[in-house]
Amino acid sequence: RREFALRFLQLAAALALPARSFADVARGAFDVVVQRDVMVAMRDGVQLATDIYLPASKGRALANRVPVILERTPYGKSGQTRRHASEEIVSIYASHGYAVVFQDCRGRGNSHGEYVKYLSDGPDGFDCCAWIVKQPWSNGRIGTQGLSYGAHTTTALACLDAPGLAAMFIDSGGFANAYQGGIRQGGAFELKQVTWAFNAALEAPEIRKDPIKRAALEAVDIKTWFARMPWSRGHSPLSLVPEYEDYVFDQWEHGAFDDYWKQVGIYAEGSYDRFSDVPIMWMSSWYDPYP
Repeated sequence: RREFALRFLQLAAALALPARSFADVARGAFDVVVQRDVMVAMRDGVQLATDIYLPASKGRALANRVPVILERTPYGKSGQTRRHASEEIVSIYASHGYAVVFQDCRGRGNSHGEYVKYLSDGPDGFDCCAWIVKQPWSNGRIGTQGLSYGAHTTTALACLDAPGLAAMFIDSGGFANAYQGGIRQGGAFELKQVTWAFNAALEAPEIRKDPIKRAALEAVDIKTWFARMPWSRGHSPLSLVPEYEDYVFDQWEHGAFDDYWKQVGIYAEGSYDRFSDVPIMWMSSWYDPYP
């Protein structure tokens, strides 16, 4: 267990390196094969798009079971972004003998279902881990990693003590109490949640598939909207994407620390008694929005 955790954290720590430094990391001894958009069913039947990178020899996946690195992202697992591991990085992991599972969060990328920011990531992450440990290429041991939102997803599944979890790399994320910091700041709503929702909505499946809606959303002048508050549901810069508007207003309208703020995914404090007891490398700063 300690050896696995050490090797995983050494690899995961490479995410913090500049691209030039990471380019110098030697590839391992294995080839890599990729299974793209494997649809993994969650407990409610919703299917999430998942890419699987497997160590291989002569173009065929290894027959033996290997440890797994999992990352779940809302930014599109196949997209080029600095907000999650690149295909180059996960291929290097796989070349060193790890299976890598890269999954689009519910309602994002190629995954099905309704997107509600943060609140599905605990159960979905748990179900993904339960699926992984049953696969023929998995030895039942999972290391999770993530930056920012990806760190929230891995913390959320640890709040439910997901099966197979053996190590975690958490970079700048994971809500202890989102009412105090991250969604609200000491109870005051953080407007960055609105700007994030507006930008993220441009990549929502229903917007990507509808050029008319996408053009309309791109034409929205969000600076002008900020100058004419208050907003209401159906009358906001997010009205073209109702599920995004709904979750933002849910966050905005719950001004008191009620049961809404005690849900898995935004309130790790409520799960400390069952939080996965595994080695963790945690990277962040004390006084940013993700303390």
